[in-house]
Amino acid sequence: MMPAHQIHTSPQIILPDDWFVLQSAHDAASKTLDRSPKTHPCAERLAKQVFRLFDLGHRDPVIIAAIAAETERARAGQADDRSKALKLVPWANEPA
Repeated sequence: MMPAHQIHTSPQIILPDDWFVLQSAHDAASKTLDRSPKTHPCAERLAKQVFRLFDLGHRDPVIIAAIAAETERARAGQADDRSKALKLVPWANEPA
């Protein structure tokens, strides 16, 4: 038996509606990241992430775009501003 990393599968057939989902997700993720979907140096990496999510079974371009953008932020080392805004603070009556 071949090791899992050497097993070759047949290419998946992508229908026109699938291409629309993929393109929409990539464009939306790029817009979220405020960068060009075509000329940014990491556009291809983002596209690969979109394809990976699609291959995992996601079909909603909004969900794919959100996950891909968050993954790209993490890879780029950019902390999401929302995570910085969430800080635990003591209650008003508790000593600090």
